[in-house]
Amino acid sequence: LNATTRRDAKGNITGVVGVGQDITELNQVMAESKRVADDLTRLIETANAPIFGIDVQGNVSEWNAKASSLLGYSKVEAMGK
Repeated sequence: LNATTRRDAKGNITGVVGVGQDITELNQVMAESKRVADDLTRLIETANAPIFGIDVQGNVSEWNAKASSLLGYSKVEAMGK
């Protein structure tokens, strides 16, 4: 909600103008996006295959539990290297 005063030619307040927007749908979409992101994170972490990500600089940006067990480096050790 956004509101501002409405004034006459002399600057006297004559009322208030308000604008509001229903963000229910936006909140629903954001909640669904978070649910999907959480599901994908859980999938990556519990996969029975090593999964790792590399950013454009060549640094590790993702490292799952299977990568840790097979390669011997914890996620903390691998991230950013």
